[in-house]
Amino acid sequence: MTAPGASPRWGLGLGLVLATAVVSGVSTFVNSYAVGNTNSNGFVTVRNLAVVAMLVPIAVVLARQRPASNPLRPQDWGRLAVIGVVGGSVPFLLFFRGLELATAAGGATTASFLYRTLFLFAAVFSVVFLRERLHPAFVAGAALLLGGCYLLLSMTTVVWTDGSLYVLAATVLWAGEYTVSKRALADLPPATVALGRMGIGGAILVGYVTATAQWGAVAGFSTVEWGWVGISALLLTAFVATWYTGLARIDLGVATSVLVLGYPVTWLLAVTVRGATVDKGPLLGVLAIVAGIAVVVGIDRYRTALGSARARSAGPPGSGA
Repeated sequence: MTAPGASPRWGLGLGLVLATAVVSGVSTFVNSYAVGNTNSNGFVTVRNLAVVAMLVPIAVVLARQRPASNPLRPQDWGRLAVIGVVGGSVPFLLFFRGLELATAAGGATTASFLYRTLFLFAAVFSVVFLRERLHPAFVAGAALLLGGCYLLLSMTTVVWTDGSLYVLAATVLWAGEYTVSKRALADLPPATVALGRMGIGGAILVGYVTATAQWGAVAGFSTVEWGWVGISALLLTAFVATWYTGLARIDLGVATSVLVLGYPVTWLLAVTVRGATVDKGPLLGVLAIVAGIAVVVGIDRYRTALGSARARSAGPPGSGA
């Protein structure tokens, strides 16, 4: 619900990003089954191509509903190319390969925690490159989020592996891509940004899999594995559709903080489906994450409402107010 005086645009953006967080949590849980023992590069490539196939008709329908717009400018294509490379291709390869290496070396928990720091990198980038303002109390919310992730993972020791470095690199790249996307969304529709990310990224992935002769592994996917590809693709399509539409409406630092909610969703699915043990530590972690998001969102809601109130009191230009 939007706070009194807060923009309806902000409320819609928050709702969409919350939906993205739920989709992200479900997707993380599903991918733990989907990737399995398959070739991760092949899986990511065909999965992302399926997402492109689903995004194209959505983008076409939305384009027909909008008034005629100007064609993409060279700088728009440049931004989409960066988004495709930095967000839609390289980090996917790094992330899944990193998880494989980290898991094999006993460092999966550390790698998972590093990925959960994405919101911190995004917050820094948002201040430096987007000139967003973060309230000092954001530090308290961030501390709750990090502490919640630590408790939810039941971390006892840090196991640094080559896979950890891969995952950290992917995390930083995604934070960078979200920063570029936030700026691009000021000029481009969310559907265009989403399709650019997945389309250009998909083309790069195809080139990589071809150059490294991994199509044979894809051809060997079983019927069940192709089913997982389809399910994962549907979830990723929902992710990018809600994420970029929501990101266009709220600040990057807030949006990425809300994404952390996906982690408790994954944990709840593990408890429900796998019968994972419910210990006090993870429960406290969930509460800390929810509290952290409440702090970050509450502060931003107050700031947005205050800004709207000041704008109204100032009156329209030339009103003499």
